[in-house]
Parts: sequence; structure tokens; C-alpha cells
Amino acid sequence: MNYKTHRLFPVPVFEYRLENYKTLNPELEKYIYNLRENDSKGLKRSNAGGWHSDFFNIEKAPIIQKFINVKIKFIESLITDGLGWKFFPEKTNITNMWAIINPKNTFNIRHNHPNALLSAAYYVKSEKNSGAISFYDPKEAKVMRKPIIEKFNELSADVTKIEPLEGNLLIFPSYLYHSVGENLSNSDRIVISFNIDIR
Repeated sequence: MNYKTHRLFPVPVFEYRLENYKTLNPELEKYIYNLRENDSKGLKRSNAGGWHSDFFNIEKAPIIQKFINVKIKFIESLITDGLGWKFFPEKTNITNMWAIINPKNTFNIRHNHPNALLSAAYYVKSEKNSGAISFYDPKEAKVMRKPIIEKFNELSADVTKIEPLEGNLLIFPSYLYHSVGENLSNSDRIVISFNIDIR
């Protein structure tokens, strides 16, 4: 049967692969492990058993400045071409940035990032089975009552998983609830997260 589907108000998750991640990630990994050595307790946020750093002092960390410079063009393209917003360089800011280390059997509970427009996850280290990120449908009415799903697709699913891949950067609306599955690998899962806001 012929019909047209209007996909109204889609929720985007942008994925971008950094070209120089193989040289960048070892430096980032060293920086993050050094942070943990100096603050083994870390913060308690969405992390269940893992380590959550305090917010980075971006101005005093050359490797983080390097990381930001690598992806700034992508952020500009994402805002203008992907989202259709007007880009104001002087008004667009990374408001905070932090790292999470999830050893084996740790995970992150469902949460979102208030007081920002966009949020991001960059995978510094992620082995197979280290924990996919799950995104949850933000349309509350849809998940309150639903029939049995016979075929999962972008219209029927209320949870979608994306497997982490070293060197990949995900950027998504800050209101979008997400969680991270249990790390079942024998290696640490390391991610850098940050928020973007436009004044």
C-alpha cells in the first residue's frame, strides 16, 4: 500500500569520528588516570561503581585544549547544518567537561543534563561489551501506554542503544535521558562528557 510518512520533530544523536583519535586518545587517557590518582574518590553522579572526575580546568590542561580544537569545526557544522541554528562563536560555550572511568561491572544510571542545550560523550577507551549507551524516547505520552511491539524500528522503539567506539563523539540534546550498560569487559571504559550552551 502506498502512503507517505511525515517524521515530525525527530530527536537527533549526531555521531562523528575524530581523525586523529589514535594519537589523541593515549594522551587523554594518561591525563584522566592522573586526575584519578589525585582524586581517587571523585564525584557521585550517575555513576554506579565507576569513577566520575570533577569538572576539568580546561584553561590549565593543554591536552584538553587540543581535544577541543580538534572538534570545534564539527560543533559549528552540527549547529548550522545539522540543527539549522545560527552559530554565534562568541556565545557558544562548553560549560563543563568531565571524565568517567567504568571498570568491570560498573555502569551509569538513567539521567539527563539540565541547564544546557547539547551534551556529548567522547570515547577514549572502550572494548567490546564495555557498555552501550541507551537513549530513551523523550515523548512521555508514547511510553505511558503502548501495544505489544512486533517489529522494532525508529517509530516503535522507546529505547535505542549505540555501541561505544574509540574515537567516536556523540552529541545529543541535553534533555535526552540516557544510561550506560554494565561494563562486561576486562578493561576500563573511559569517556569524556561535556555540555554545550548558547548564551
